[in-house]
Amino acid sequence: MYQVHVKSFFDSNNDGIGDFQGVTQKLDYLQGLGVTCLWILPFFPSPLKDDGYDIADYRNVHPSYGTLDDFRAFVNAAHDRHIKVLIELVVNHTSDQHPWFQRARHAPKGSPERAFYVWNDDDKKFPETRIIFTDTEKSNWAYDPVAGQYYWHRFFSHQPDLNHNNPAVVDAVIDVMKFWFDFGVDAMRLDAVPYLCVRERTNNENLPETHLVLKQMRRELDASYKNRMLLAEANQWPADVRAYFGDGDECHMAFHFPLMPRMFMAVRQEDRHAITEILSQTPDIPETCQWALFLRNHDELTLEMVTDEERDYMYTVYAADPQMRLNVGIRRRLAPLVENSRRRIELLNTMLFSFPGTPIIYYGDEIGMGDNIYLGDRNGVRTPMQWTSDRNGGFSRADTARLFAPPIQDPVYGYQAINVEAQERYPFSLLNWMKRLIAMRKQHPVLGRGALEFVHCSNRKVLAYLRRDERDTILCVVNLSRAVQPAELDLKAFAGLIPVEMFGLTEFPRIGDQPYFLTLGTYASYWFTLQREPLQVAPRVSTPADPNAAILESLPALLVGVDWQTILDAATRVVLERQALAPFLQRQRWFGSKARAIKQARFTDWTAIRQGANPAFLTVASIEYADGWTDSYFVPLSLVSGADADQALKQTPGAVLARITGARKGAIVDGLQDDDVCGRLLQMIGRGDEIATARGIVHGARVAPTIDVAGECTWTRSSGDQSNSLAFFDDRYVLKLFRRIEPGPNPEFEIGRALTELGFTRAPALAGALEYLRPGLDPGTLAVVQNAVKHQGSGWEFTIDELRRYYERVEARVRRTEGRDGLDRLDGRDRLEGDFSAHTPPPFFAALENWYLSTATTLGRRTAELHLALANASGPAFAPEALGGGAIEALAREMRAHAEAALDLLARQIGTLNEASRPIADAVLAERTSLLTRFDELAAVSDAGFRIRIHGDYHLGQVLRTEEDFVMLDFEGEPARPIAERRAKQSPLKDVAGMVRSYSYAAYAALFAYTVNAPDEYAPLESWADTWQHWAADAFLGGYSSTIGDSPLVPRGAARSALIRALVLDKALYELGYELNNRPDWVRIPLIGIRKLAAGLQS
Repeated sequence: MYQVHVKSFFDSNNDGIGDFQGVTQKLDYLQGLGVTCLWILPFFPSPLKDDGYDIADYRNVHPSYGTLDDFRAFVNAAHDRHIKVLIELVVNHTSDQHPWFQRARHAPKGSPERAFYVWNDDDKKFPETRIIFTDTEKSNWAYDPVAGQYYWHRFFSHQPDLNHNNPAVVDAVIDVMKFWFDFGVDAMRLDAVPYLCVRERTNNENLPETHLVLKQMRRELDASYKNRMLLAEANQWPADVRAYFGDGDECHMAFHFPLMPRMFMAVRQEDRHAITEILSQTPDIPETCQWALFLRNHDELTLEMVTDEERDYMYTVYAADPQMRLNVGIRRRLAPLVENSRRRIELLNTMLFSFPGTPIIYYGDEIGMGDNIYLGDRNGVRTPMQWTSDRNGGFSRADTARLFAPPIQDPVYGYQAINVEAQERYPFSLLNWMKRLIAMRKQHPVLGRGALEFVHCSNRKVLAYLRRDERDTILCVVNLSRAVQPAELDLKAFAGLIPVEMFGLTEFPRIGDQPYFLTLGTYASYWFTLQREPLQVAPRVSTPADPNAAILESLPALLVGVDWQTILDAATRVVLERQALAPFLQRQRWFGSKARAIKQARFTDWTAIRQGANPAFLTVASIEYADGWTDSYFVPLSLVSGADADQALKQTPGAVLARITGARKGAIVDGLQDDDVCGRLLQMIGRGDEIATARGIVHGARVAPTIDVAGECTWTRSSGDQSNSLAFFDDRYVLKLFRRIEPGPNPEFEIGRALTELGFTRAPALAGALEYLRPGLDPGTLAVVQNAVKHQGSGWEFTIDELRRYYERVEARVRRTEGRDGLDRLDGRDRLEGDFSAHTPPPFFAALENWYLSTATTLGRRTAELHLALANASGPAFAPEALGGGAIEALAREMRAHAEAALDLLARQIGTLNEASRPIADAVLAERTSLLTRFDELAAVSDAGFRIRIHGDYHLGQVLRTEEDFVMLDFEGEPARPIAERRAKQSPLKDVAGMVRSYSYAAYAALFAYTVNAPDEYAPLESWADTWQHWAADAFLGGYSSTIGDSPLVPRGAARSALIRALVLDKALYELGYELNNRPDWVRIPLIGIRKLAAGLQS
């Protein structure tokens, strides 16, 4: 909800006063901010002695603000933007200029007209009632010489209270309510509801008669309207406010006044007690009701609902200057209250938006506006909105002297420094931070409606709480201190879940049984979703990790004697095969046939590489599937005991084959988890050792002159790889195990050795390999050792991070300030046309992304250098072969067959796609004929260059960012394909096509992640994603073209265009099949690319 005074927001006719036409013109700003309800302060005809709360006519608009027609147009325009409108129904009192009061004062005593207000012959009645405005009023009675009586007023003396003990008054107020609801208003704030009715010998607050009035109003509302709301303003303790909800039959919402000052108090005291105490005292409310929460509003920061000691403390720390105080409160805006501390502003808003209720923003607080304490009454917080740095802050073009109030002009908060225009251009401004906060809050209803549970933390400077409902669990942690603080949280009830920070989607360590430790910076705050698995933005889908408890429960126990060296003898081996091997394989990330039913799994070869009490083995596990297919996997095993076994069972149970019981207790674990086993494998390769197995030989093949394994070392493992296993020896070597065993050299070994011998520096140098020799079969590759590469992450991570920043810049600097200029220029040039020469991006895009485009150009050059190097490698396995004639026709037929299969699969599964993907899928299927024609065009090419050894699975995840350059890695090709296919020679443009598609994947994957908490932003940003991948691919192709030059490896002219289009389409169709089978929600990415290819517009 966003609160605004019409006069303060925007002046459309330049008379110095804001108006409804001005508010209407700024609705797009409010929509962009994320506002869903606009709270308009009183705008009725009024003498304006109390800024409009002294109403003289309930059924009209003050002439300074416009007309009823202007108001109707405003409401309609707000509704067009899905913004609801809340207005004030000031039910407690009127202006003394209101016709009702004028009739009353002239009417005789006892008349119906006089009975509209509360009168008495003296000012002694109701002595128990407190005075609210202690600074200006000495009594709740005021004498009217015309009437000859005193009239009752709880506020200013010019605001006589209506007599709600009189049914005629209630009926009149209900008529006013209906008048504005008929106008299209969605909600009303009922002002000062605790004071409606009076009765002698009471304090005249919260009387039962008042609740009867509210129930009558609610009945009338429900009988005549749907989806309307009443908001009670009751500045009372939570237990007293609870009555204003009734049983869901009075007000729908009510303000939580006591919470607000205690939030400020907690931050200043650096102690959570003030907050936890008041929230613990807050009663449950009906399911259909809601609290309204705020930090600041149009009134003073009220200190009525605090103790005398707390009030004195608040005055001392927040209002040292008496000018800042008014009545029983502090008349200051949010930013000045916290001394313009951005961190404290964010901290308070983070709490506001995560506590139970609907948060309210006071106009201007989203940009950190200041106040003017030297203006009278509460006008210091009601100054003109600051839109630009132009005259009057862009509020009005009238002479400054004509403005209803002077704009803020001091050096810190003045409109020259603080304004909407400047902050919209700056991605990290308070305004843009608020937009992200609002978007996040809207995406998680649990933050408004879920249960609140405090989490124990011994550090009182840290406030931790859960927001929970049947769907979501969110953990909020805030540091109330100006110093860094540690926090140990009791989260054992959520053991096994992963906290994922909601704004950056950063995965934190999984929760265990021990206290969860966090370190919080100055006034820092975190929002975490607690998930089984985080949202992954990765080039390929990741297999979810199994919950540890379930794995531990399923592990078989193997009864073994003291000597564990016989573990693979016949009897115990058979038990392992029957009870443990198949489940162990199926829960490994590197096992590639999880969808197949396993008929049996056996150890078909093995050898010991460590003797003694805790032996270790190299084993080959062979699997026979129910469909008759067979596989073999390389599975080193280590037997561990004592603390090592306990650690494995607790931290990595998924890597445990079985428990060991009997004379000694222990576990059989994946050998890669054992530092000693990794070291022995490294030494085997470094020394060129050969070890006989039961049915073959394991042979170390050293490529580097030496492999240095001397001295102390630290082994670390990576869980990110899908088909292989990685272990890192300090910053020196990478040991990579190829789990699936196939005859023939793995391309990683073969290409790595060739590039190392050529001295190619843009790939990790190969140190050696571990080969598996069996009679009658070509040697297979079990592992390679490469020199470690110092890097700053993968090309994928580098690109995704840059894209997040790009979308932030687009939102802040371009989409709202420079329109869509430049996007129309995308429809002119096909990036896959001709020689790939680079083109100059339009200035609007170059200003946003010129640096990244230079990195894409560099990657294009390095890719061409790779292809030229591979073409020059020695040996028949690397000799280039002409691609022409029958080879091209065969390639085109193969691609066409793949395309038909993918499109058939799409046709079968189109009914299962989500609403966003289905229209694109329909468009793709409608273009089936034109898509298949791409492959017919390729078949007509007579000369398509040469086939060489290539990377084979080239995308941004296969390169490392190193300073200002790149290193290519993972030359094994697509692991799911047989070795023979991966070793086959192909056009180098296949790698080029893979990277072109990878840029598209990155653009949209980052967009999905960026808008996951703001789905409404996806559509406006989608064309900018297309813009980005268009020019990133253009830069990459330009770099490739400039380096490959006139090499005959790639064709020229029309032949190059035909080949690259076919390859890019083939890759996109491959992705389509992959996503349909694995990530249907991601199928949009290849569908978008395929549709653009069909239109000839693919970049």
